[in-house]
Amino acid sequence: MLSAVSTQGSVTTWRHMGELSEAHLFVAVLPASQLIFADVFRDEKMPSWIAAHNRAFRYFGGVPKTLVPDNLKTGVDKAIFFEPVINRTYQELAEHYGTVILPARVRKPQDKGAVENAVKIASQRILGNLRHHRFQNFFELQDAVSKALEAINAAPLTGKDVSRWDAFLNEEKDYLLTLPQEPYVFAEWSQAKVQTNCHAVYQGHYYSVPFEYVGERVDIRATLGTVELFYHHERVASHPRQRGRQQYVTVADHMPPGKLFFVDWDAKRFVAWAGKIGPACKKVIQGILAQSVIEQHAYRSCFGVLGLKDKYSEQRLEQACRTLLDRKLSLRYAS
Repeated sequence: MLSAVSTQGSVTTWRHMGELSEAHLFVAVLPASQLIFADVFRDEKMPSWIAAHNRAFRYFGGVPKTLVPDNLKTGVDKAIFFEPVINRTYQELAEHYGTVILPARVRKPQDKGAVENAVKIASQRILGNLRHHRFQNFFELQDAVSKALEAINAAPLTGKDVSRWDAFLNEEKDYLLTLPQEPYVFAEWSQAKVQTNCHAVYQGHYYSVPFEYVGERVDIRATLGTVELFYHHERVASHPRQRGRQQYVTVADHMPPGKLFFVDWDAKRFVAWAGKIGPACKKVIQGILAQSVIEQHAYRSCFGVLGLKDKYSEQRLEQACRTLLDRKLSLRYAS
């Protein structure tokens, strides 16, 4: 069975903006030919872990049928020998490339002997050669690591007259899976509850979901350009990803028909609720609703204002609304 084993760890530093910063070395190896891939990254977070695999597959010119990673938190959620729980993003990468992830067992170095040896070689012949160097930027470091790696793979194997590249081309290359046309695009997964305004929150922005999913938990898949929402593995919405200040992204068809709101929340109910607290509170809620282009966008703010009665009492909330209206009136006359 063809496999690739990989590891990642803190290994060196580079000079950035006048300060020393830590870099991390990713190492992967094809056990039969002992062909090594190594590259440096700024951290060991999931985007770097995925980018490292994309680069390794491109370097090999194909995809191993199995991957044997360390049981690091980045890729493996639960290190169970028979049924390991793989991080959802890492599993999605494996499905994209058609490979299988078989994590090494905890404290079982024999499961990844090839990469242990590759890491030793990388430490001696890459890090050892570069340990006295200081680089002005990260790209200089990457270039130096790349050149050192090529020297390793082009050199004759111990006791043989062929290099790692020669062994790979003769013994392993034809057994690799074909690379897909496009590399895997990194995606983060999270969960959120669909709020009463028919939106789910992801990183401070609000993305609409069809109104029949109000109150349900949905899975969110976010790439650099899109945010997709899934309910029981079925995609129910897709939006362009927003950045910067808080924004609502709304598809009109996701809103309930007419002004009938799911679970009976609508503008009339908010105004009636506010009217029970006092006329000033009612006027504030009416103003919030009037300022929203799409009525449902205002529901969260209405809940926020009216919920203050539980913390401060209805009397204090009414007084605060009255003060707010008086100040707005004073400003209007002043201008």
